[in-house]
Amino acid sequence: MATWPEIERAKVERRRELVVRGNEELKKKMLENDGELPSEVFDLTLLNFLEFNDIGLESLSEKIANLTNLTQLLLRQNQLCHLPKSICQVKCLKILDFFGNCLTELPENVGDLTNLHTLNLSNNQLECLPDSFSSLNSLAVLDISQNKFKAFPKCLYEGTVCDRLAELYVSHNEIEDVDDCVDKIVLLKILDISNNQLKELTQGLGKCLKLKQTNFKKNPLKDRRLKKLIDQDGSQKSILDYIRTKGRKISATSQANGQKESSLVKGSRKKLKSQKLISAIEDEEKALVKHTIDVLRLGSGETPGSKPFRVIMSEEAKQCRPYIVGCVVRHLRLDRGDNFKRFISLQTKLHDEICEKRTVATIATHDMKALPNSVVHYDAQDATTFKIRPLGRKTDMTAMELYEKLCKEAEHMRKEKKRSQVSGIYKYLSLLKNKENFAFVRRDSDGCVISLPPLTNCDVTKISSTTADLFIEVTGTKSLDSCKRVLDGLLQKMVELRFYSYPPKEEREHDFYDDSSDEDIISTRLVVQQVRVEDDQGQIRVVYPSRTDLTLESKEIKIERVA
Repeated sequence: MATWPEIERAKVERRRELVVRGNEELKKKMLENDGELPSEVFDLTLLNFLEFNDIGLESLSEKIANLTNLTQLLLRQNQLCHLPKSICQVKCLKILDFFGNCLTELPENVGDLTNLHTLNLSNNQLECLPDSFSSLNSLAVLDISQNKFKAFPKCLYEGTVCDRLAELYVSHNEIEDVDDCVDKIVLLKILDISNNQLKELTQGLGKCLKLKQTNFKKNPLKDRRLKKLIDQDGSQKSILDYIRTKGRKISATSQANGQKESSLVKGSRKKLKSQKLISAIEDEEKALVKHTIDVLRLGSGETPGSKPFRVIMSEEAKQCRPYIVGCVVRHLRLDRGDNFKRFISLQTKLHDEICEKRTVATIATHDMKALPNSVVHYDAQDATTFKIRPLGRKTDMTAMELYEKLCKEAEHMRKEKKRSQVSGIYKYLSLLKNKENFAFVRRDSDGCVISLPPLTNCDVTKISSTTADLFIEVTGTKSLDSCKRVLDGLLQKMVELRFYSYPPKEEREHDFYDDSSDEDIISTRLVVQQVRVEDDQGQIRVVYPSRTDLTLESKEIKIERVA
């Protein structure tokens, strides 16, 4: 069988990541290779991230043990029925994702993966977990939903696995009961046990004092009042308070065992006050962090003597489209894999969702190489008085010429397709209908208009796969907070989709980068620099991201303010 080009490139370029997602051609190759990966994959010993999704994988070779540097392995939506024991020899593994396979059991030695933090086994055929599972002392997130469990796995409140477990998803199984000992999972914050066969809930759940988010829906609970409280989306506090007082009483045996095992305290509240548990909670919160956003203050990292990047907003812009925030994202690698395509898709998706089809806000991105100094102007004028070279077009035209041209194209499209709705840029034309002035952002150096919200960016400053630093601006008509929320959401999605910063060696001033070459960096950080918006009198209107911004609910993302 010929070597896959994706694997060959990873070998030649000495890559740390390999991502392959399914298509018909790949599935045909897998059939030709009896449902196994090419053996050359297991020679890529530098890999730390490996993803083969939806390719028809039926068997994983014992050679997986060769990938000793692997920290993340994603084999989603394949046909795996079992896993080799040798996978448990990859001691660096932190994230395993086998969603949507056919697994009926796990290796008996799975407990050897003592660095494992996140395990996704949802949508498989599992009925139980091996006893060694109780030794996974770093496990914080476990998803075993949509399997065939008939009993809540006892190994989850035995051994050391219960010391760190914070998120547990066991929905869509056939579980009939939760043991009284569930309170031993002392750091449990999220529990989803919906769509099971629970008839009652133990008061032990009420002793899980860190528990903040639960889902008990679609269980045949006998307590009608509790069932109603759950079905009507009662507050988490009211549900847990009810379970704590009205749930199934903890058996005398469980109470006695609990008292013997607790050498620190007499009650659960005193237990929380013990220094040992507080330390464990702090360690757990650190362990939950998967990504970091480093916020550089104004002017940090700029050329000595230069001014911080800023947006100067005119009085006319305030009257036309009054809100703008921005930031600079440093050292992206959009040339890796399909990163550029995924980034463009992310913008499109956010425009439809959080931006509410650009009615709330519009996102624009620019290559910093096309912004030679540290100033852009946000202005508004009569649409016949200024020009722009729109994305994908070769000539400049006035804003009004562009608007009228797009209107004609939209009308032609409606007639041709015999539909009242249009797609793409045309669906935003109504947002400028009957406007006297159009808002725009222009380059300070030569007055070149770089964006015309909510329609288009300028072709001159467009980003590409070679873009490393980009200026992101979000403009809107609703409120400043809504613009900030959009930019918060974009940055959050960027790190969740692994858009990280990879600064060149000569620019690594902080100890969170090692001394390895640029290609060797294993980054989980996104570097974001503040941008100031001021009026034409020099008075500051907003600095983003400030200390009150990026207050994300996700515990997986840490915000660090860098001086």
